[in-house]
Amino acid sequence: MVEKFDCLYCRDPLQRKKYVHKGDYHCCLKCFDKFCANICMECCKPIHVDSKEMHYKNFTYQDEPWHAECFVCVTCSKKLAGQRFTAVEDQ
Repeated sequence: MVEKFDCLYCRDPLQRKKYVHKGDYHCCLKCFDKFCANICMECCKPIHVDSKEMHYKNFTYQDEPWHAECFVCVTCSKKLAGQRFTAVEDQ
């Protein structure tokens, strides 16, 4: 007997499709974006599974997710992903 291989959320079959494996379950990319993806602190949009995601612990030590392209200097807009930087008053 063949075990069913469906999305945890929408129950669509995942054979021959891209999917995300999280723990003991699988979900399609559409459901991942809707139910599982982190939300970027800057643009407030889901961070897609194929996007570069970075995390920054703010001054209260909460782990904040960001799109790599959204994590920029508030003064000059230079991208900070992979760069050394200093936070001043949590900016």
